[in-house]
Amino acid sequence: MYNPKTVAEELKKIYPCRIELHAHSSPASGCSEVPADELVRVFHEAGYDGIAITNHFISDEEHSASKEQAIEKFKKDMYLAYETGDKLGIKVYTGAELRFYKHSDNDYLFYGFSFDELPDIYDYLNTNLETFVKEYKKDSSLLLQAHPFRNGMIRMDSDLLDAIEAFNVHQNHNSRVAVAAKYAAEQGKVMTVGSDYHHPTFEGISATRTKVLPKDESELISIIKNEDFLIEIGGRIML
Repeated sequence: MYNPKTVAEELKKIYPCRIELHAHSSPASGCSEVPADELVRVFHEAGYDGIAITNHFISDEEHSASKEQAIEKFKKDMYLAYETGDKLGIKVYTGAELRFYKHSDNDYLFYGFSFDELPDIYDYLNTNLETFVKEYKKDSSLLLQAHPFRNGMIRMDSDLLDAIEAFNVHQNHNSRVAVAAKYAAEQGKVMTVGSDYHHPTFEGISATRTKVLPKDESELISIIKNEDFLIEIGGRIML
């Protein structure tokens, strides 16, 4: 007889690695309360094998910082996270949360870029999603719309996106995950999950489970695009 609990436990053995895809550290993300080293430590202690830090990367016209200051703040948090991850044995992946603020308040998670690209990415924040995708985004990168059904969000042409964050489980926001999941399915898009971590005690809510631990962002992106992963929320596998 089919037993969902038994199936879920077997799947966890096949997909043993737990990764967080959406987390923010302070001060790179002004809304976060957790420094980068502490962020990595708490996820390590919560049993994660990897964490993608997706700090806000925002243009000067929206926040009072120069382009150079914004880039330096972003890099500084990431370097601290790398150092801590190396010490503790948890893999740290680089991501960013972008907003093309002149167009909308939408947030997009972006993976698969180098620090050398940050100046160009920063300049594109003053355009819009379509321009960024058509003129700059590479096929090797991963771009998804975060929490598309949260208040104030606008649904974009799904052809511009690689995936949709269907399950954003930030406890202080209503991301309408059921509606987001239905929408992602209708659009034929990869669904991702993220805790959107900003505050202490919110770690461990969700995870992306993989068969192997990706060695870098390229391997992580390949796994996501090929949908060779499981979604875990509250310790339960989404079947």
